[in-house]
Amino acid sequence: MLWSHLEFFLATARHGTLSAAAKELDVNHTTVARRIASLEKEFQIKLFKRKNTGYILTEHGENLLAEVRNIEKMINQTRSKFISTPENIVGKLSIARTTDSNRLNSLLKRFQDSYPNIEISSYVGTSESQIKSYEADVSIITARYPPQDMVAKKIGSTEMHVYGSKNYLKDKNIKDLESLDWLSFRSDSVRPNTMDLIRRSVKNPNIKFASDSYSEILELTLAGSGVAFLADLDVKSNKDLQIIAPQKHYQKVHFWLVFHPDLVSNPRVQAFKKFLIKNANVVGIN
Repeated sequence: MLWSHLEFFLATARHGTLSAAAKELDVNHTTVARRIASLEKEFQIKLFKRKNTGYILTEHGENLLAEVRNIEKMINQTRSKFISTPENIVGKLSIARTTDSNRLNSLLKRFQDSYPNIEISSYVGTSESQIKSYEADVSIITARYPPQDMVAKKIGSTEMHVYGSKNYLKDKNIKDLESLDWLSFRSDSVRPNTMDLIRRSVKNPNIKFASDSYSEILELTLAGSGVAFLADLDVKSNKDLQIIAPQKHYQKVHFWLVFHPDLVSNPRVQAFKKFLIKNANVVGIN
């Protein structure tokens, strides 16, 4: 029995479906099914219950999963000892993040340049469930506190204030916040949600536009479409924007790198964590 066969078992246990396991391993689902059947034949036990909703571990499967996770941890630890240079760290790394901030984009570009043999897939819009279900290897979230049951490392902080373009605000009464047009970045993974911040500051806000894209909200604010809660690190030096009541309407938030405890020894995850800690201040996340 090869370790690669057990990787098929691990992937199926993580995702609960052959198609999701196949996507992780970059094979077709029939290959996954054959490998699982081969393991069950070798061990002479049923590892999964086949349901309409997917594959569910049997008691034997749960017992094997605990053993295989220990093996996986030892393999990753061994790899980490002998794989010390960026060129030797290879494989895929999926990165989920709550915002499409230019600062984070810059960090990801620097990481890709530093680790050319890691294949990165990155997407915006994440939640804790995606980490728990292994849909993403790591996540960069914006929150006051880290999620529970996950490994979390704080990589930086910033404050969010209300900003508007000087051109938009020149004819406005900035003391009357209800008279302003509000732009809201909405994300279930940003805590507090900017919609909550707006309603905390304004009793009856006029929400003109809401978007899942932070960059879109930033661009609309710069274009004079309204005011928005924006991260200081992205806009504080922009001379076209004006901050509104900075001592009254603000929220401090932190950037967290979050990943599943099972991946704590994964060499790609460890490389990404060390890189973020070392380089976050280079692009102003500190």
